[in-house]
Amino acid sequence: MKKILIASLFISIIFAGVCNNEALAQKAKKAVSQKPMQGKIVSLDDVIKGEKNLQLTKERAKELFDSGNPLVFLCNKKVYFVQGADGNFAFKKLANYAHYKTVGIVGVSKTISGINFIIMDTIDKID
Repeated sequence: MKKILIASLFISIIFAGVCNNEALAQKAKKAVSQKPMQGKIVSLDDVIKGEKNLQLTKERAKELFDSGNPLVFLCNKKVYFVQGADGNFAFKKLANYAHYKTVGIVGVSKTISGINFIIMDTIDKID
């Protein structure tokens, strides 16, 4: 039952994001913040399950990406889905930076229907 609930939540989040991809990407081109949001890359499944240690290794991040599990950006106890300027989710790029303790993302953050998104311009390690 718990897995069905998690799966339905994930599908609804993806559906909401896909519906707004183009509008978000167009708005992102207008005003990009130059100060990076600082946080870390985590697995959405680990956040939902309430895991204590959310730090990912490079191998685990690649494994999660390959199996289709979403990676998200955790900043100030808020979960953000990260999209590129083209409107596609940036899971692969996040997987490349997941092993760093802190990363910075420059872009525009939006909240749509209670779901946080970042239209990413650049990403870089902080630590």
